This record gives sequence, structure tokens and C-alpha cells, in this order.
Amino acid sequence: MTTVSRHRGSTGTTVWTRCICGSLQTRVRDGAATVVCARSRPVGHTAATA
Repeated sequence: MTTVSRHRGSTGTTVWTRCICGSLQTRVRDGAATVVCARSRPVGHTAATA
């Protein structure tokens, strides 16, 4: 995992990371806890169709 950017805010630190599979994640660190708030699909993964 590679850190893309890091920003301090009122709720903690928002960290954008990129996984080796290519997915982008948004994580919020508040004290000792880290929560994954959003995650994209891996590179090359197609969206489901109805």
C-alpha cells in the first residue's frame, strides 16, 4: 500500500492510499482507530451490469 496524500481535519487525519491491485482507499485516523471510508475497484475490474 502506498500513501497518496494525507490531510488533517476536525475529525482526524484523512489518508488516501493506493493498494498494489490499483484500488484507491480513503481512511480516517482518529486517535488509535483507522476506518476505511471508501474503496474503489481494483484496476481492470469491470462494473456489474443489470
